[in-house]
Amino acid sequence: MPAAHAPMHDPHRLFHDTLTRYERPLIRYAHSHTGDLEEARDVVQDVFLKLSQHITTLDPERLAPWLFTVCRNRALDHHRKHQRLVVMETDTLDLEASAAPTPDEEMQTRETAATLRDLIDRLPARQREAVRLKFISGLDYKEISQVMKTSIGNVGYLIHHGVQNLRTKWQQLEAEPQRAPALCAS
Repeated sequence: MPAAHAPMHDPHRLFHDTLTRYERPLIRYAHSHTGDLEEARDVVQDVFLKLSQHITTLDPERLAPWLFTVCRNRALDHHRKHQRLVVMETDTLDLEASAAPTPDEEMQTRETAATLRDLIDRLPARQREAVRLKFISGLDYKEISQVMKTSIGNVGYLIHHGVQNLRTKWQQLEAEPQRAPALCAS
């Protein structure tokens, strides 16, 4: 009968379940830091290697914050090592599109994603991190608070103000093309 309790404490099962649940969100998160999908996969591979070394000592309740903290640290180490500014590929955002988008729709989607990535990159560091963890990695407020080592209320504040900043900047961008033709016509 001990086998009935084994899945709860089985490190192999926990590792497999963790890999299944978090691999893709971690790759997206690492990619938002590295800008290169293969480098992001390398970062995440390091995260899971470190997980395999520490899995017996980790608290399963704090697993997600631990994973994203290690991922962020590895990605920042990678960024420092390469010392270059990188832009995330549009495919990483997993934008929802119709089954058969037209080339024009595809181009517009890519431009929108690039603009949104640029606006996110311009947010203050803490807002940028909270927005990425929430909307790119899909973490909840509690997990984000643990990754960022701040209160859940502060996470809400950071995300709220980050989204407000994005909305304001987006509206400013939308207004610019309407003013540009008027300037040319003068």
